[in-house]
Amino acid sequence: MAFSTACGLASRDRVRSIKRMNEGIELSKKNNTAGAEKALQEAVAIDKTNSQAHFNLGKIYRKQKKWVDAEKAFQSAIEAMVDSPNGKFWYELGAVQSEQGSADGVPTAEKEAAFRKSISSYQEALKLNPKLYKAHYRTAVLHEKLDEPEQADVEYRKTIELKPTFSPAFVNLGNMYIDYGFANVAMVVLQTGTQVNDTDARMWNGLGRAHLSLNQPKEAVDAFTKAKAIDPDMVDVLFGLGMAYAEMRKRKEAVENLNLFLQKASSDTPPDRVKAARDTVARMEDVI
Repeated sequence: MAFSTACGLASRDRVRSIKRMNEGIELSKKNNTAGAEKALQEAVAIDKTNSQAHFNLGKIYRKQKKWVDAEKAFQSAIEAMVDSPNGKFWYELGAVQSEQGSADGVPTAEKEAAFRKSISSYQEALKLNPKLYKAHYRTAVLHEKLDEPEQADVEYRKTIELKPTFSPAFVNLGNMYIDYGFANVAMVVLQTGTQVNDTDARMWNGLGRAHLSLNQPKEAVDAFTKAKAIDPDMVDVLFGLGMAYAEMRKRKEAVENLNLFLQKASSDTPPDRVKAARDTVARMEDVI
């Protein structure tokens, strides 16, 4: 009798918890974040075994950029999921761990530790859902940040294998090869990428970078021009186009694009690029 009563109470608690959780989800959809947070906190207080309530609370914390609280909520969701494992729980945990490492002012050692934890979480997500291509992609990005290009290459290529239309994987893989001095390999990756998605300005910008690195300014101008037609305000494109025109000694076009670049450059723009643009404009204008 006592066992039956306990089961009944547990069942009622679960119903109450789910009801409060659903109210929280609806409040979140209406952008009432504070209300959603309160409802979901109450849902997990009523029934700590409600993994979905922990998970949705974690999503609210993530939306609020409360990374530590979000991490705890997703960990609680994982602990509570028991017989219903869910790769998304591990994926979201990996995402907030990565965000903690990417926050401003985080010491290098803590940043690396956060990225390592994030990679481990993504690997757990992939054990449960091997086709979760974004977990491969985010793992690749983290390996690249950790200066591990070989591991990043494997994960970017796995992303492309699972989702051939996911252009960010082509863009990042191509740009990584350029940064490591293999522009010829980047060319193949990015040319393939443009066949998959020819409306991604970043893809054409990367292809322009590859051509410029290989001393092919005319081809670089063609690629950068296509990128500019898609996104006229992309500062990387304006810089690349200006420098490519400068290589071709087309002074008017070089000055025009580099001045646009300087106008649109922000505090996030690398200082060496700003200096290179100014020096090139000065050199182009100092010709009779």
